[in-house]
Amino acid sequence: MTQKSICIITANQLETENPARNRMLSLVDGFLKKGYVVQLISMDNKDYILCNDKSFIHHKIPFINVKTPSFFKRALLEFKLAHQVIDKANQLRCDLNLITIPSMFLLHLSFLLKAKGGKILDIRDLSWEYLSDHSFFQRVSKLIFRTSAIKNFKNFNFIDVTNDYELSYINSVVPNIPVFKLTNGVSEKIYNQLSTLPSRNIKKDKIVVTYIGNIGLAQDLSTLVEASKKLPDFYFNIVGHGTDYQRVFDMVDKEQQNIKFWGQVNFDILKDIYSKTDILYAQLLPDFSGAMPSKLFEYLATGRYVIYGGDNVAVNILKNFVNISIIESQNVDILISTLNNLKAQDFNEFNSEINKKLIYKDFIREKSVNDYIKFIESRLY
Repeated sequence: MTQKSICIITANQLETENPARNRMLSLVDGFLKKGYVVQLISMDNKDYILCNDKSFIHHKIPFINVKTPSFFKRALLEFKLAHQVIDKANQLRCDLNLITIPSMFLLHLSFLLKAKGGKILDIRDLSWEYLSDHSFFQRVSKLIFRTSAIKNFKNFNFIDVTNDYELSYINSVVPNIPVFKLTNGVSEKIYNQLSTLPSRNIKKDKIVVTYIGNIGLAQDLSTLVEASKKLPDFYFNIVGHGTDYQRVFDMVDKEQQNIKFWGQVNFDILKDIYSKTDILYAQLLPDFSGAMPSKLFEYLATGRYVIYGGDNVAVNILKNFVNISIIESQNVDILISTLNNLKAQDFNEFNSEINKKLIYKDFIREKSVNDYIKFIESRLY
């Protein structure tokens, strides 16, 4: 019997983009365990190793830096990258092809993908829906991209999404295509390491507040930086990189000693930062509220206290957990007030076993991916 093959197609650079890498690795591992040959296309360096399995082949497209503030330039670069990636996939001729977005041009060019068997779309973000309605150019672009997306959804046998908002969106525009909710989460290996971190004793130290993740316009970490200037009794970590990094970094006062920018770090350093953190912070602006930051699942696995600035999808998930403050996004005064109110609390009580158990029950990636592959195979074979 011939071994089945799947090509996983992404425009991400996995070695530097943790959320994308974690999701891709869970899919790669899941299909390998089911006996597939897995061919992955991504934008990584030649010496980068994602997986050592003999049935895994990693095709690396030359790096194109698409992270530019110019909307028009970024669109052109993403179009070029998507075309290269799909051309490569057509050369491989796998049984299944799985395109993963938020790189919207992979979706818009999906009609070029020649598949022997099924075509699958993995939606991690409805990125075209986040374009601003305040700019005429972006408003027109959103309409064009939305129309193209709906047309190209029909190129796929299956679609998977990460949350209920995306599920409702897809069901409303292409009701006849099977959809699976493949939630983000944490791998069991990472969960086991984060859920066993010891509680912090902070009687003699400043309370440590940490942000971990992408530093982009959607997160607007200027809110956290402005709050840090007025809270000298707290210490702040900002971990990660992104298109808004330099702007946010430049906002810090020259004499300010209570904040540190780490940039990208490996997991061993990240785990150490988690272990020395009392409060984990995240934020999404209203225009991006249809997304659930995947980092929140990692936050919750630690049992640490979480402050989230935002609404909609993330709030609907977070309301099932404890030791969380949900606040208005971009409101510096409310963030300061929330932190000051927490200052008098005993943080040893915030090592939440309830949150850890809920994450293990519902948001371990391996369990979700296994169910997902069963869903696909039950409809193809």
